[in-house]
Amino acid sequence: MTVVRKMHCNDPNCPHETLKIMSDWVREELPNSMCGYMVSDLDFVLWDYIKKRVMLLEVKTHGSKCKEWQRRMWKNINRWLAAGVDDGWEYMGFHLLVFAGKDFTSPIYFDYKQITEEKLKSILSMEVIND
Repeated sequence: MTVVRKMHCNDPNCPHETLKIMSDWVREELPNSMCGYMVSDLDFVLWDYIKKRVMLLEVKTHGSKCKEWQRRMWKNINRWLAAGVDDGWEYMGFHLLVFAGKDFTSPIYFDYKQITEEKLKSILSMEVIND
């Protein structure tokens, strides 16, 4: 199967284009979803090696919603990691950040609750998890 898509930017050496090349290769060369094989990227792995804390974060813009299979996959990953990361490390969870628009000028939702940018800074700094 040949995938045709638009370039992210005009520079073919742009890191975003390199990632898209890998994405195209995965779609063309690896098993497809009809075989039960699913692929999803993860936007951020946040970790503080001094406090020994780690958090996973998926980001959606323009109010996008997660696909049901992604929600199931992330729920499983969250459960598996919550069962035990490593001695002395604290797993801070797998979280979803949704911008109603494309950035901080629109409402921000962390795990489906609207929050401020200031609160988000605190959460993603792993100072406090969402109340």
